[in-house]
Amino acid sequence: MNIEDKPLIWLHGEIKTPPFSPLARIEAGVLLRRLQQGQLIPLPHSRPMLSMGPRCHELRVHDIDATWRIIYRLDADAVIIGEVFSKKTTKTPKKSSTSAKNGFKNMMNEAKKKRLIERGWKVGGVEEFLQLSPDEAAYVELRLKLSDSLKTQRQRKNLTQVELAKLVKSSQSRVAKMEAGDSSISLDLLIRSLLALGASNRDLANMIGQDYHGMAG
Repeated sequence: MNIEDKPLIWLHGEIKTPPFSPLARIEAGVLLRRLQQGQLIPLPHSRPMLSMGPRCHELRVHDIDATWRIIYRLDADAVIIGEVFSKKTTKTPKKSSTSAKNGFKNMMNEAKKKRLIERGWKVGGVEEFLQLSPDEAAYVELRLKLSDSLKTQRQRKNLTQVELAKLVKSSQSRVAKMEAGDSSISLDLLIRSLLALGASNRDLANMIGQDYHGMAG
């Protein structure tokens, strides 16, 4: 986590990372890192939860045999995790909704970091919340860097997602997933797409080198 990123805040001991598959852990990591960087995540990955209060949203993480929901609130200085649960219907379970509301209410009535920690809240990054290994955390950062670079390069060349899809013999929907850092997209396709846009081997090496240097530092 970079110093300018928003920290994640969750209630230690009550909010537990669910048993994600390896791919779902990476997907959740990428989405949460984008939130830490101040980005807004649109559908289908996230949707507003106005019934829980202002700035509340539901993050969707698709897994092998389940779809996980992460209820979060975007504050100016933090991303607050209210609840994590497996969802099998289109309606958010009442118990989870109530739990998240209570968590957000407590958060609004307390002072920040020091007093939150004293009351059981945990402040940290994606790697701590998802219990990522150093290699997994580095992999998340690498996906972020490559997907962000792909979008930047495409826009610099004034290409639409449809035009890029034709260039790499793919589809617009897959290009959208590439730029979102979707875990279902292979790094091979990301790299080939960057090369198709004119990125050099040195450019790619710099992208990778910056990610791993940042993790080491």
